[in-house]
Amino acid sequence: MEKIERQLRLYELVCGYAITSFEAIEKEFPNSGRRTIQRDLRDLKDAGLVSVNYVRKAQGYVKEKQRPKFNEDTEPRRKAHLKRLNRIGRLMIELYNEDIPLWEKKDNEEDGDVRDYVSSKDSYHELFPGLSERTRQRDFEVLRRLGYQVFYDHREHCFSQGEFHMGWAEAPEVIDDDYLEGTW
Repeated sequence: MEKIERQLRLYELVCGYAITSFEAIEKEFPNSGRRTIQRDLRDLKDAGLVSVNYVRKAQGYVKEKQRPKFNEDTEPRRKAHLKRLNRIGRLMIELYNEDIPLWEKKDNEEDGDVRDYVSSKDSYHELFPGLSERTRQRDFEVLRRLGYQVFYDHREHCFSQGEFHMGWAEAPEVIDDDYLEGTW
């Protein structure tokens, strides 16, 4: 698994729970050590995606309420990686698609319903104007390797996108025994 894929899978995992135990992370990434996970979490924070703190009482990582700002003060090579991480992380949440098959567009036009449909490609270029088509293709390929369905269907002449499954669970203000035991 590439570094960026591992980091994005960690991003998915951390976003889906209010408290993410280190055991759950170890189970998901059995070949990654504690220091690797800590570096990945630091990269996610510096990329402006999510910030977590380890809380001993909760025995896991707790998300901060606000998303962090992108860290501009870093060396150029790392900054390029953080920009890519931020871009694909945002796609996991913000990419959308209204595109429909060509035959359906033609049927709608015959019925007088002439409109433009926003494709995944259009959505990408709205989110990240000025990036090349090749960069979009590479980013979509990373999404596909992560299990997200986003592709151009040559038979139907349209973009197709499955349901994206990114969630965001809020951590409580105070992590007390009642919360940890589920008796709140």
